[in-house]
Amino acid sequence: MKFKITINDNEYHADMVDCELVNQIADMCPFESTYKQHLHHEYFTKLPSTVNDEGCPLTTSILKNKIYYYQKWNSLVIVYEDANVSPYELSYIGEFEEDVSEYLQEMGRNIFVEVDAE
Repeated sequence: MKFKITINDNEYHADMVDCELVNQIADMCPFESTYKQHLHHEYFTKLPSTVNDEGCPLTTSILKNKIYYYQKWNSLVIVYEDANVSPYELSYIGEFEEDVSEYLQEMGRNIFVEVDAE
């Protein structure tokens, strides 16, 4: 499955992992929200509805241009700098086809994002 992710009117595409968590997020699409910058390596937003990440592998190492889900905050996370976020664990759910990291490094505290399943 692919997602179209528009960040401040710039369109990007992501290849998503084939898992139930991604299917649950796709069922919410399309949705839009303001993402907040966190610790100068990611942007995150709370999803419109609660999802279940049961059975999804978790990681403490997050990589730029990838998309994650953080259960504790019910958040979709876009990463633009590699980071070790231990002790926090996130589920890897997708990867951008384009390099979004350079663009996001230049953005401020908030970005406006529209997410749609293709």
